[in-house]
Amino acid sequence: MKYYLKTITYIILIFTLCVVSTAYASSASFFITKSVNTIQEGGRVTLDIRVKSADQAINAVSGKVIFPSNLLKVISASKDNSILNIWTHDLSIQNNQIPFEGVIINPGYIGDNGLIFNITFEAKSVGTATVYITDGSILANDGKGTNILSNLIPITFNITNSIIPNSTNPTIAPPVITPPQIKQPTESAIPIITNYSPVVNSKDSVYIEGVGEPNATTKISFNDISHKSLGEQFMDYVQYKKKKLSDIFLENNDKGFFQYVTPGNLVAGVYSATPSLVDTSTNTDKSGTGVQLLVNNSKIIKWLIIFINILILLIPIVALAMFIYFIPWYSSKRMRILRRKMSLEEEKIEINQHELEHQDELISHNDIPRPGV
Repeated sequence: MKYYLKTITYIILIFTLCVVSTAYASSASFFITKSVNTIQEGGRVTLDIRVKSADQAINAVSGKVIFPSNLLKVISASKDNSILNIWTHDLSIQNNQIPFEGVIINPGYIGDNGLIFNITFEAKSVGTATVYITDGSILANDGKGTNILSNLIPITFNITNSIIPNSTNPTIAPPVITPPQIKQPTESAIPIITNYSPVVNSKDSVYIEGVGEPNATTKISFNDISHKSLGEQFMDYVQYKKKKLSDIFLENNDKGFFQYVTPGNLVAGVYSATPSLVDTSTNTDKSGTGVQLLVNNSKIIKWLIIFINILILLIPIVALAMFIYFIPWYSSKRMRILRRKMSLEEEKIEINQHELEHQDELISHNDIPRPGV
């Protein structure tokens, strides 16, 4: 019995260590670095798409780089000095996005400044340009392909007017330059999100702004695309006062711009936010390019979720351990009862045999014939 108890204890300890190690799995993030902070219209800037995974080796990355095509034009995209050894999706420009996907051979990459590729943009017009990564994944080199992505960090920089040097000839006045205007979206322009809060805490609000058709209605659809554990689902159920991001309709101004600030106290998750142009005449939506928003739980809630997940995994393990313990215990108990019954039966047989022998002695002593003789 002691052997069974030790075995069960070892099984519980091993599973607990596995669960705890999973709960404390390392995280990784995408981030973007730029060569300059401000550029002039017509100037160029190079952005490096990088990955950080300081505690866990990774062996695959994927995602899409989104840029404002009304402000920036792609000049080149280079894979030189990339940490990726095999590109499963070659770099290509698709409207206002550049998808990427590649693999790092064993032992993978571990570090805080891994270059994936770089992009050189040319500024087309004045404005504030935000470049970000969406649909991202960073897979750990753990044999399971665990996605350890925790952050998608965007980057923003300003595009200013071209500077015209003063004329050295005082008799010749410098030409009058009319500052270029931001191109307004044309009729039936599909809305795009130009600036937003990629990562917020659940108590904070998400800020979204974009540009679409002037004086039109823009619909922003929110969809929680995260795969939640039982612990996260339980906490969402308990925190019934928290609000889940839902679809919202916005009115664009006469220049086509729209903005929206979500309420606070949000349900945690990974949300996709997709803007759509609402066509009131046909009652249809024309969807644009979406972005991803990450709403984080507080540290206390994260610890509670880890505890609940461990508890949920331990309950069936403990139940199985008790069942495994119960079988030999019950069998042993039944065997003891059976042996006791057999012993009692043997005692009864011996008593009956003694009684018969005693009767035989009395009959032979008194010469009394046996019944039936």
